[in-house]
Amino acid sequence: MARRPKLKPADVLPTLARLGAEDIVYLAPKASEAAIRRMQVAAKRDLGEPIPEAYVALLRVANGIQIQGASFKEAEKLVPENLDVNHPEVIVLGNDGNMAYYVFDKRDRRFHTINLGFPDERFETYDSFEEMLIGVLKEQGVY
Repeated sequence: MARRPKLKPADVLPTLARLGAEDIVYLAPKASEAAIRRMQVAAKRDLGEPIPEAYVALLRVANGIQIQGASFKEAEKLVPENLDVNHPEVIVLGNDGNMAYYVFDKRDRRFHTINLGFPDERFETYDSFEEMLIGVLKEQGVY
């Protein structure tokens, strides 16, 4: 079996698009700019800050993705679903079934995979959202 080249952060969104075209991951149609603007206004008002730009870049490729058991939220659901979660220190971007959340931590400005039941327990930490996506692709056995 041929070894895949190391995936770089700058290549993760084009790689996701390719994997979606090959039906290896599920990519919903991209979010509209109007939906992204509404999400950002709501996030600033209700969550205290806008959604990180790297996540917005993902929404411009796909408004919600499914990578095996991992999923990332749609623009329309991100803020309302975060208001239902009692973790004001983070913005939940997605989840891995009922085991983990993929979050942006407002305190340290980093991305983490955290334990669903114990939010202070971090499984993984990433400096960027793109690095998180690479980690998810590897963890889910897709890349």
